[in-house]
Amino acid sequence: MMVWLGMHRVIPVEAKLLTWECTTTFDEIPALETLESLFESEFPRTCRRLQESGGFYRIWHLVSFNSSEGRRSRFLVALVEKRFGNVRWRALPEQIWLSAAADQMIRSLPESDNAGNYLCYGYAGNTLCVLVFFEGRLCHWSEESFAKNCSRATLDARMEQAVSRFRRFLESDALFSRAKHFEEICQQGNFEPEFSLSHFKVAARDAFWRGRDLRKPEENSGLAFANVMNALQQKWVWLVLLAVIALLMPKFYKLLNSDWSKVLNIPNPEPIELSLPPEWEESLEVRDSGRGSDAVATRTPVLPKRNCALPDFSLRGVVAEKLVMISVGGQLRTLAVGDSLESFAVHAVGREHVELGCGDFLLVRRVGQ
Repeated sequence: MMVWLGMHRVIPVEAKLLTWECTTTFDEIPALETLESLFESEFPRTCRRLQESGGFYRIWHLVSFNSSEGRRSRFLVALVEKRFGNVRWRALPEQIWLSAAADQMIRSLPESDNAGNYLCYGYAGNTLCVLVFFEGRLCHWSEESFAKNCSRATLDARMEQAVSRFRRFLESDALFSRAKHFEEICQQGNFEPEFSLSHFKVAARDAFWRGRDLRKPEENSGLAFANVMNALQQKWVWLVLLAVIALLMPKFYKLLNSDWSKVLNIPNPEPIELSLPPEWEESLEVRDSGRGSDAVATRTPVLPKRNCALPDFSLRGVVAEKLVMISVGGQLRTLAVGDSLESFAVHAVGREHVELGCGDFLLVRRVGQ
């Protein structure tokens, strides 16, 4: 089956998903080769079975945090046991539709004070999938398969047992135990093929999944370029491109034969009288743009005392990089891009931060600040 997303194509692939954790020193950022070596040493039988069947695995980063043992990093591992073949289009695990269905149900809930912490579970076929959203981002995925001939009552009983075990895990886990409360969502709705297919399309465009591809051994930063090249293979795109070039050629020729002495004879503008910069007030942390790095760069933004009043709030969580949950005066509010907070407006929402703007000034606040 192949899914169309605009001009791009995505195919769902049968795979198993699990969460794997490794611990390093606080200043170590392991390379992909190191992660693969650690995973194969920890799961030798699984990797040998994949190799014998012509399958493979992919490792995708979920979250990193500090602990007393060192820097802990958790990864989502996809196990593909069947021979993949030569596929031209982006491929994703077929059960990712559950993450889109969970996100839809979270958005339909009334406002709560759980800071974006949700425990979601439901069946994809005969497999029970458990998803954990911590502070608004996907941080855990586990699966448990049952026999296909099990009755519905048996499946419900086993699901309750599995979820009970998972509740105890949340209370003792080094990361999830930091949350005061996880709101539970049981995804036992309409699991017809049309339902899962529509949510698979939504999930493939999600901020987490749109950069993933089972064909690649790591996150594919050049995916957009590859999609464009695939689109250019279509004849009609080539015809449009050639027509545009033909229309622009006379203008390029005229530009090349222009008198550059006249073109470059531009009078000097009058000097601009600059005003004094406003005073500096607050030191903020801004997330580094480097991929896969949790490093934080510190800078001091400029905030005018008179024009922009700095809002007194703390960022509690981020949901799907679209909504932010903030605490203002002890009350929880939910904001989206374009919403206002005193004299500031929400400009952008990241995975762990929000950007607020007032005039020409920018305020960046991370989760927990």
